[in-house]
Amino acid sequence: MSTTPRKLMCFCYSGGERMANADGSLGKYMGGVSEATVIEDGISFEELVVKICSRMDMSPDGKSLFYSTSKDKSKHLHMRDVDGVSMMFYLNEDEVDIFVEEETLANTPKECNISSSDTILKRLLF
Repeated sequence: MSTTPRKLMCFCYSGGERMANADGSLGKYMGGVSEATVIEDGISFEELVVKICSRMDMSPDGKSLFYSTSKDKSKHLHMRDVDGVSMMFYLNEDEVDIFVEEETLANTPKECNISSSDTILKRLLF
């Protein structure tokens, strides 16, 4: 007996702005363009980026993806890899909002440079 892969309806947004509510939580997405597509569980991160960007008629280069959860649409989680894709399926039931943004220093993972941190620590201790 084979099981059908789980699917999510993706509402994809780009070019707009995530607005803040009075309490500081994220609210509505204003402006930009929106598209919809369906994805299946097991899709790789790279396949997801290409599928969404193709649907939105944009290059996948230099893009960051964020998604909301069905329990709290005001939180947008940064998706960086296949673990992020798996978590998106886990945290959502039937549909998900995905936000496509240009990569910036504010939304890209920071590298940890242990050797320079170690050097600074040694200077402070000695």
